[in-house]
Amino acid sequence: MGPRPARWAWRRALALAILALVAGAVLATVSNAAAITERLSNGRPAWLILATGFELMSAVGFLLVFQLVFGEWLPRRIALRVGLAVRAAAIVVPAGGLLAIGAGARALRNRGMPTAKTGPRMIALLLITNAPNLIVLGLLGVVLGSGLLNGPHGPALTTIPAAAAVSVVGTTALLPTFSHQRRKRRPLKFPHGVLRAVAAQLELGVIEARALLRGRSWKLLGALAAYAFDNAVLWATFKAFGHSHPPIATLMMAYLIGSTAGALPIPGGIGAVEGGMVGLFVLYGAPAICAGIAVLAYRAISNGLPLALGGAALVALGRASADRRSQPAEDEPSSSARNMNPQPA
Repeated sequence: MGPRPARWAWRRALALAILALVAGAVLATVSNAAAITERLSNGRPAWLILATGFELMSAVGFLLVFQLVFGEWLPRRIALRVGLAVRAAAIVVPAGGLLAIGAGARALRNRGMPTAKTGPRMIALLLITNAPNLIVLGLLGVVLGSGLLNGPHGPALTTIPAAAAVSVVGTTALLPTFSHQRRKRRPLKFPHGVLRAVAAQLELGVIEARALLRGRSWKLLGALAAYAFDNAVLWATFKAFGHSHPPIATLMMAYLIGSTAGALPIPGGIGAVEGGMVGLFVLYGAPAICAGIAVLAYRAISNGLPLALGGAALVALGRASADRRSQPAEDEPSSSARNMNPQPA
């Protein structure tokens, strides 16, 4: 087997492995929901349909940012498919978007994007799409901790998470400044050299994100839409089952803190995110069974829909890639025939 067929076989195997992971994550989500089927039977379908619409709008918001970041190198249709596949990978791959960066960067390099740009731009995408979560967490935590809104006021559930979020945003934004101050130091040995290389990539990603933010494109609003509509899915699932209706500030805070469990090395954050959100709602005063039903319904929609869209996009990308590979083989005989029958002088 030549090098090209071997490479194609490896890519097909990788695609099948990704699809298997997608199917496993969907089954795991469904199995969690199946345990309380009898309690879900009283749900109101209209609210669940609305929740699905919110998740679609969240996907549109993500795709707007993806188009902004990579539209210079990818046609719109390809950017749409790759964006959906990357969003699904961020759910399936352990540690969420942290490890999806590598898979997305490789896919983009295979489609002609310069190697020097793929990693930093993927990091910029991750930073921009996660910035609204951290900024809202910081602001909302301070407001709740000050007693200006109804909800929890204890520092452990308000000001401390807010301080952590603000610290992450500030440190990330100032990373290029810190890095430039240390640039003249002598080279570090392994493993410090690896950490320095990772920090350098992160620095380039921050620089790319800053450049995109300075452009003030309207597509940057997609990051806010991706966060807000996904949070609205959780609100709609509480409404769907007619149980507890926690204050909006409480619901937002539990969503923001609980979602951080998605960074753990667990595919889809399955179990960790659900447990974190339900635990926070209970701490905030919501009945455990009500919070559990709403959170499980939210996770089924917020994971299931992006995974379905990403799987379809991955199949479409595979077919398009196969068509491109087969096109030269189809054209070659006609070219040879023309060479065998030269035109008379």
